[in-house]
Parts: sequence; C-alpha cells; structure tokens
Amino acid sequence: MDEILDEVADYLRGAERVLFITGAGISADSGLPTYRGISGLYQDQLTTDEMPIEVVLSSEMLNRRPELTWKYVFEVEKACRGAVFNRGHQIIAELEAQKPDTWVLTQNIDGLHRRAGSRNLIEIHGHL
Repeated sequence: MDEILDEVADYLRGAERVLFITGAGISADSGLPTYRGISGLYQDQLTTDEMPIEVVLSSEMLNRRPELTWKYVFEVEKACRGAVFNRGHQIIAELEAQKPDTWVLTQNIDGLHRRAGSRNLIEIHGHL
C-alpha cells in the first residue's frame, strides 16, 4: 500500500493540473451515510413512500409533488447536520493551496469540501 501511495504522491508532485472527482465515499469518513451501499440511507430499500430515492429527488417529482421531494431533502440535510470535513477533504484543500490549478468535481451536497478550504469547486448537484 505504501508503494502505491508513493507512486500517487510522485504523480501529484509532477502534475500542473489536478482534478479530483468525489462522491459519497469521501464524506463517509465524516460519519455521513451514503444513499446506497453499506449503512446507506436507502441500502437495498425504497423510501418510506415506496419509491427509489433517485425518483423522489428528481426534478420531475419536484415539479409534480414538491412536498415529497422536500421531505427527503430535509432527511438528507438532517443526516448531514453537524458533520465536519475529514482528512481527505483537508488534503485536497491543502493540495489546491500548493497547486492553484487543482479542482474538485463533486456530486456531494454536504459542503464539506468548501468548509475544508477548497475554492475551485464544482458541486454538480448543488449544496444544502
């Protein structure tokens, strides 16, 4: 494992531009549950309204039944409340400080990259 980390560090040292693409996994170490996967909010199950979470949080559902979408947005927000960034978020922000052309493309809405100090941030699903 150390050999792999050394190799990654060598690549990063030589890079002029870096793009990190992150998802729920990086925030799992902050105690946030993923939507799916081990200990996910909706692991192998439908919402209490008998629909997949992706359907409930879709723009079509927001247009058709906004109260249902907001119900689950608030559930996700509750799960995120009080979470703090972890060492992974911090390392990415530190690298950005050293290499200004470092970017983060994340599907996370928890805001932890920003709180850790990342500024070159693309939050493709928005933020809470």
